[in-house]
Amino acid sequence: MQAFVRIVGVRLGRFIEFEFLLGDGDLAIELILPTKAFEEFCRDHSAKVLMPDTETTAEVERMAWRAGHPGLLQRTSRDEAG
Repeated sequence: MQAFVRIVGVRLGRFIEFEFLLGDGDLAIELILPTKAFEEFCRDHSAKVLMPDTETTAEVERMAWRAGHPGLLQRTSRDEAG
């Protein structure tokens, strides 16, 4: 079964927040890992990195502002490259 990850953002400049999906996406979980652990996770699961869903990313950023943590979520360099 093919595995995918969709990066949602970066927390505190040290943690990658992402969704992990299996197969056609019927099974999905949200995870947060340090950058190195994220890279190992992707490699161990042979996960293909998907471009982030811009609506979801925008909503997460709005939630961070409402919570009083502007800038808590930042786009990753992978997001900016796409």
